[in-house]
Amino acid sequence: MNRSIIRHLLSKLLLIEASLLLAPLIVALLYQESATIIESYVFTIILLLLIGWTGVIFKPKDYHIYAKEGVLIVALCWILWSFFGALPFVFSGQIPNIIDAFFEVSSGFTTTGATILSDVGVLSHSLLFWRSFTHLIGGMGVLVFALAIIDNNKNSHLEVMRAEVPGPIFGKVVSKLKNTAQILYLLYLALFAIFIGIYCLAGLPLFDSIIIAMGTAGTGGFALYNDGIAHYQNPVVTYLVSFGVLIFGVNLNLYYYCLLRKFKLFLGDEELKTYLIIIASSALLIGLNVFHLYQNVADTLEISFFQVTNIITTTGFGFGDTTHWPLFSQIILLLLMCIGGSAGSTAGGFKVMRGLILARIAKNQILSTLSPNRVLTLHVNNSVIDKDTQHKILKYLVLYIMIIVILIFLISLDNEKFLTVVSAVISCFNNIGPMLGTSESFAIFSPISKLLLSLAMIAGRLEIYPIILLFLPKTWSKR
Repeated sequence: MNRSIIRHLLSKLLLIEASLLLAPLIVALLYQESATIIESYVFTIILLLLIGWTGVIFKPKDYHIYAKEGVLIVALCWILWSFFGALPFVFSGQIPNIIDAFFEVSSGFTTTGATILSDVGVLSHSLLFWRSFTHLIGGMGVLVFALAIIDNNKNSHLEVMRAEVPGPIFGKVVSKLKNTAQILYLLYLALFAIFIGIYCLAGLPLFDSIIIAMGTAGTGGFALYNDGIAHYQNPVVTYLVSFGVLIFGVNLNLYYYCLLRKFKLFLGDEELKTYLIIIASSALLIGLNVFHLYQNVADTLEISFFQVTNIITTTGFGFGDTTHWPLFSQIILLLLMCIGGSAGSTAGGFKVMRGLILARIAKNQILSTLSPNRVLTLHVNNSVIDKDTQHKILKYLVLYIMIIVILIFLISLDNEKFLTVVSAVISCFNNIGPMLGTSESFAIFSPISKLLLSLAMIAGRLEIYPIILLFLPKTWSKR
């Protein structure tokens, strides 16, 4: 194992986080916040600079990164960024418990949007900004962000990006990895800027527009008010957020194809079609099922479409109380939590692409029982999905289910409500945010449960393997 390159890159990444903390520090100065809050950022930045520069000074002899190093860098980076990102909350006293603060920032970076706060109004403007800013950074991946700006002459960071980018199939939009990261981030930030403008035009204040746009772009869900988007009481804003998260739940590579005028690749994408069909059918079924609660077509359509788009894209912006919804609608939301958005998007979950491939594996298995000698191939977007990829997806499904079941058993020791425990685990593991069966925050859980759920959020965002391998002794062996 090349331990020196792991130390070197992690040190660089801590320096990057130190520079990112300048943004909320500027917000604190603009809003003339208390000296305690300003000092909390300064102390955290100084700590990151000291640790980061200490590691960067010693250059590694070997700059090559292999699969093992890539996985460890990704897993450790997300944990360290969440820990150090939590320190301003602790130092300022606004979330004094380190585990609570770690949960909150892990939720931010992984774009989960789950919170331990029962009243977000206790946070200052700068901490509200930093909390949502983590959505914007984590949406595309903190390592993708780093690869877009740090030197990578030998293109040796492929294993790092492969370990972080969500989806069953990793691909570069251009030949050079750094250029791929830059293109994806430019597209991402351009869409983010557009939505700031759109929300401002819809009547939201600038600060609110920035916060909501960060949650939309990162499909995160942190808002400025306890009642979320419902606070604005504006159907235009509700639909804009619904369509916004829907847009960011699409594979960002498809938008790059649009820029190249390859519209057939965009319109013909099978994952995109499946994604839109699931959203339309789920919104329709829920709308029909909850219509008796609202007695108004406009209100029913507004809330059902909002909830479906926010759940499947794993955003989780709050809008109304779903605890009184019929069980049928809540089960649909629970299934949407598992499905998630498209591969290569900022959304979490199992991914529509994996579900599509699994459905076709099942179809081929049924057909093979009728014609045992028939050779069946599996195609998605006119490309053959080889047996190795199919086996990897099946193995991932088994691991995915096993971890969810184990977490449900562990968290059930802390809470007696079945739907709350199950939805809490699925919500955190799939980076969604809200729980079903309760209107309370994640503060109802014990510190151990919060720590487990924090690691579940990071594991879900990194698609399991990096976090599991982090705790295996064999991973750390010199071989």
